[in-house]
Amino acid sequence: MKKLFFLSFFLLLGACKDADLLASDLESKDWLVDNNFIRQGCFAGKDCIPSLQQPHKSLVDGDDLEFLDDNDLVVGIWDGEQYVAFPHSILDWHEIINENGYSISYCPLTGSALHFETESEFGVSGLLYNSNLIMYDRNSDSHWPQMFLKAAEGSRQGDQLVIKTLIETNWGTWKKLFPDSKIVNSQTNYSRNYDAYPYGQYRTCNSQSCGDYIFFPVPPVDNRLPEKTRVLSIISENTQKAFPLKNFEEPTLLNEIIDGKHYSIILSSKEKIGIAFETSSPLSIAEWSIENGTILLENENGDQWDILGKSIDENSNDLIGAKAFISYWFSQAAFYPNTEIHL
Repeated sequence: MKKLFFLSFFLLLGACKDADLLASDLESKDWLVDNNFIRQGCFAGKDCIPSLQQPHKSLVDGDDLEFLDDNDLVVGIWDGEQYVAFPHSILDWHEIINENGYSISYCPLTGSALHFETESEFGVSGLLYNSNLIMYDRNSDSHWPQMFLKAAEGSRQGDQLVIKTLIETNWGTWKKLFPDSKIVNSQTNYSRNYDAYPYGQYRTCNSQSCGDYIFFPVPPVDNRLPEKTRVLSIISENTQKAFPLKNFEEPTLLNEIIDGKHYSIILSSKEKIGIAFETSSPLSIAEWSIENGTILLENENGDQWDILGKSIDENSNDLIGAKAFISYWFSQAAFYPNTEIHL
């Protein structure tokens, strides 16, 4: 009941925003996106959902992680010095985490997470586009619809996010693969129940029978896949291609040419893994042993990398992460209506 109360309260605040004032504000600004699908997500405006700045972290067997279950999703990175994980259950309540030189953003309504390089801090604007988080950077006050991957309004309009490698998986798998990593813990200095998901049945609802299964307006829903299907999508300039995770129960590596570039895509619905790299030649899976804490990718020369693309030896460079992310299908299709689907 607490979760449903919070959700109802959250949406009520959004609905209470003066619609005429919002429309006037939008019309006075030049946006690169259709402002007919911009909505006020929460009443208080900027920072109504508080981002975190360099939050406290624990080792995987450390304190203040009681809110995490092995099946809970996390997003993880190699930050150049260490492996770091960011739980969905923290991001559900804060949406953006700013670190030194990069930010992690997650939109619960579209299920999309990004890792991007930045010298600015990003915050939650309070606005949504296609039901997706619109971020703002605190240096220029420009607005960045997260899945648009560039600034849609402000002095940085048209600037692209510099996307960095990120993997999504469950906590149990992450711990086995990266036992020496750190993870954001519950000591955030905010009073939040990180055990509770704040959006009711939203994650699992694929039908209007369970209420507002898409909270805010989007263009006509593309029915080629159920709306909440989790897809890994590669975003190229002229082509976008989505890979439904549910179609890959066992670990699979696909090598594909998309928009003239070679990509290696690794998918496993069992471990909730989806990640893609832009590569010069095909990769294969050399080893996949979660219990032994090992996933190794390999090229035809025998060079090897871990699942985050970090080189195993000093003779080869780290892999380059693709411009790609996991999201719900409805949001991918709303942003990129010509998206191809890998079947």
